[in-house]
Amino acid sequence: MPRRHDIVLLAATGLLLLVTAIGVVGSSAWIDQPFPGFLLLENKVVASAGLSSWPATRESGIYQHQVVAVDGRPLSDARWLREYASSLPVGSELRYRLRRGDHEFETTIATRRFTTGDFILLFGAYLVCGLGLAGMALTIRFLRGRDPLATGSVLALWIIGLWAISATDLYGPYHLFRLHALLECFLFAGATHFALVFPYPRQIVIRRPWLVAVPYALASLLALVSEFGLYQPDVYVTTHLLAMLAFGGSLALVIGSQLWAYLHPPDHRARQRVKVVALGSVAALGPHILIVLTLATSGGQTAENVMGWSGIFFPIAIGYAILRQDLLQVDAILRRSLNYAILTAFLAVAYIATAAGFDALTHDQTVVSRSTFALLFAGATVMLLLPMRDYFQSTIDRLFFRSAYDFRRLVQTSSQRLASVAELDEIAGVIERAVGEALHPEWISIEVRRQPGNRLEHLYRTEQAPECEGETLRVADQSLGPFSSDDRQLAVPFRVEDRLLALLRLGPRLCGSFYGGQDRALLQVLANQGAVAIENALALERLRDLNRNLERKVDERTAELTNTLDELRKAQDCLVHQEKMASLGQLVAGIAHEINNPVNFIQGNLHFIRQYTSTLAKSIASMDQLAAEHSSELREALDRIREDEDLAFVITDLDSTLEACDEGVRRTTGIVQGLRTFSRMEDAESEQIDIHETLDSTLTLLRSRLSELELVKQYGELPPVECLPGQIGQVLMNLLSNAVDAVGPAGTITVRTRLLESDRVRVEIEDNGCGIEPEKRDHIFEPFFTTKPVGDGTGLGLAITYGVVVQHGGTISVRSELGCGTCFELDLPIRYSPPTGRTNDPEGSSEGQTHR
Repeated sequence: MPRRHDIVLLAATGLLLLVTAIGVVGSSAWIDQPFPGFLLLENKVVASAGLSSWPATRESGIYQHQVVAVDGRPLSDARWLREYASSLPVGSELRYRLRRGDHEFETTIATRRFTTGDFILLFGAYLVCGLGLAGMALTIRFLRGRDPLATGSVLALWIIGLWAISATDLYGPYHLFRLHALLECFLFAGATHFALVFPYPRQIVIRRPWLVAVPYALASLLALVSEFGLYQPDVYVTTHLLAMLAFGGSLALVIGSQLWAYLHPPDHRARQRVKVVALGSVAALGPHILIVLTLATSGGQTAENVMGWSGIFFPIAIGYAILRQDLLQVDAILRRSLNYAILTAFLAVAYIATAAGFDALTHDQTVVSRSTFALLFAGATVMLLLPMRDYFQSTIDRLFFRSAYDFRRLVQTSSQRLASVAELDEIAGVIERAVGEALHPEWISIEVRRQPGNRLEHLYRTEQAPECEGETLRVADQSLGPFSSDDRQLAVPFRVEDRLLALLRLGPRLCGSFYGGQDRALLQVLANQGAVAIENALALERLRDLNRNLERKVDERTAELTNTLDELRKAQDCLVHQEKMASLGQLVAGIAHEINNPVNFIQGNLHFIRQYTSTLAKSIASMDQLAAEHSSELREALDRIREDEDLAFVITDLDSTLEACDEGVRRTTGIVQGLRTFSRMEDAESEQIDIHETLDSTLTLLRSRLSELELVKQYGELPPVECLPGQIGQVLMNLLSNAVDAVGPAGTITVRTRLLESDRVRVEIEDNGCGIEPEKRDHIFEPFFTTKPVGDGTGLGLAITYGVVVQHGGTISVRSELGCGTCFELDLPIRYSPPTGRTNDPEGSSEGQTHR
């Protein structure tokens, strides 16, 4: 069974021969025949093709116009116009009515005879260019198969080639008209595909292979429109101009991609391909771009067929650039054949000239004398043959293969570059450039050993380089000579004191010659200098690694010391605050004790004063009654006493005064009770409670104050908490009361609970009140500090709250933003675990603490 590859080649070859035969047969029928003086497509549109000697070419504004009438007769068939022109004498003037869109005009064009020269200049250009393009596509397909570079090149060359060949039948008898219009829509797709893979596949295509199909999909849509509207002149002209404009842009992309590949080549071979194809592509595509862009901007008023002749340079250049790597043996045979041909010709000329000179000098043309001359010439030839062969071979290489180089200049330049770089990648780049420019190997690979005893690692490698085999490494490590070579590669070890630092491997030379003595001398110099540079670079790498490790360790140690210092500062602040709070607690306890005794005296005596006052009031009332029952003089005397002493006001005001004193005693008693609570927590036994029940009970007590507020409860799943219930209830009462005072009417209070860890719970009480000023936040847990108006607060609520929380081994923190609200976060352990100290630092309970 034939392979699929062979079937495709046979089918493509058959199609090429069929299209060529149809085009040649159809176009050759034009020779020596009269024709209208311009070329008309089957859809009656004037083609943008012609020769400068044709009058119609010099007539402006006829290309891409529909011929609607000839000599007043409507034109229904393009073939009829050719037959009608053939029936008239050459030079007859015909009157044409042309239309494009809504614009119509008339013009007169004389018929003329289609000569053999016209055929060569017009159809010959199409055939030569088309056969060159399509033939090169088949050649590349046959020799390179289906790799990305070959596939993109084959499709582009094949589409353009068939398009050019089918143009020979475009103007009659129209067998290939639809094929030509179809291929025209795919011109830009093939050229774009070629730009993406030549001279090497781009990374975007390697990562996203589907991008190659995008231009073909767009071309398919354009072709669909073109095929359905092929016989509608307006649709055809539009699709034709779009296809030509896209083709011109894609050809510009081809040139741009080659320039980019030359400036940024991935390897030496890519740049060589660009060099080979640059002249051919510029010569072929430059006129194409100019013509298709002029065609698009002028509305089709430019002859397209002049593109054909310049296009032949492109397939030749592309084919040579792609196939040269597969024709290395052919190149070697050609080089040797050319060398022996020149040497043979030189010897023949030398023999004839020397023989003529010998005859002229000796005047002896006998057989003996000729035999003597032949022997002498043969002996001289044997002695000079090898030097002459080497000389001619070197000259041919220098002239045709550019394999000669300036040894001294290259060594000097490379030495300066190696001495000025300190990075392994830069060193590899210097060596690759020197070797590539001088020796032109098929591939280059550089491996380096970063640590003694380690395996060699790739430092630089072209895509064609094979993997480094173990035998090559063994030879490079143990061989006495500096080189190891076989039929495929040359290995050059880089040594310092018999230690292998790196290995340079080179493939066969692109010119086909072997690595000579001068080449090996150059490689040895590069190996010696490169080894020193690599040794220095590796030492610099190790030094940088040591510096990085040292810097990392210093950073880690610095971070540890910084954390330790922060912890010490926090501990110091905590101790200072604890000491301050302890001293303050002792002071408060003493003050509470001293105030409590006189308050008790006042409170006890107020009771007796109230009794005495009641007795006096009753006595005065009794005296008034007795005076009313006795003489008027006594009543008048009592009235004067009452008026002089204002007894009525005294008796009335005495009750309110005693009530105020009693209220003052009660407030003083409350303050003293708060001071006692702050100075020492009351002894009580802990028990397990439900935090949610405690919160609900507290909220019930505050129900009257919460009636106008919005209360949001977001309770999580909490286990029972072991604590002192009375104290925790007081804490929640203080926090909720403060929240109510902060929000005012129509505010919102949110209560959240959640389980922080397996042994701690959190209660959050958040309001949307006015917030706390930053300068007051550091003092909210201090005794007697309050932000409420005078008489509305004692300043002990949050101080007591803080003491209770710390007594339970918990923490309390607060977040507040002025104008937005405040949130207290209360964290309590599930099991009651009072700390050894009574107080803790409230400021250390949370980062960025804010206060009520």
